[in-house]
Amino acid sequence: IRTTAQLENLNGNDVDLAIRHGPGSYPGLDSLLLFRPSLIVVAGPSLLKHPLQSPAECRNYPLLQDRDHAEWTAWFEANDVRPAVAAARGVSYADDALLIQAAAAGQGLALVRDVYAGDALAAGTVIRAYDGRMPLADAYYAVARPDRLSSHKVSAFRDWLREEAEAA
Repeated sequence: IRTTAQLENLNGNDVDLAIRHGPGSYPGLDSLLLFRPSLIVVAGPSLLKHPLQSPAECRNYPLLQDRDHAEWTAWFEANDVRPAVAAARGVSYADDALLIQAAAAGQGLALVRDVYAGDALAAGTVIRAYDGRMPLADAYYAVARPDRLSSHKVSAFRDWLREEAEAA
């Protein structure tokens, strides 16, 4: 098992299977959907005592930003809400783990991938600030060359990944 942010070449002999985040269309590879994240709004319990009743209410709170400052604007548009000026401004964080920590500390509302927020939600360090979610276009896939799936070890590992993703 090797973890890397680099896109692995599956045409060599080193890699039997990879997990890719993207559109799912990988020419020459067998692609199995593992899960498709959604964006959800979370906040620290000190900031919000009760969930918001509408997406528009998010405009009344500081909005913690992703690295690109793009997700809040897209989220407001997907919910037919005219975004506040603050939708593209504010403190930004490099990844969802940092956004979740900032939300837990009461710094504002964070828009994060549901798969990354599960532990913090279960622990109660953050709450769902609004019940809605925005499914993302890209998803996580297990990809392999079709000839590699004839190996029992590779197909068993892929099946295990699928079962774990379905259980999450």
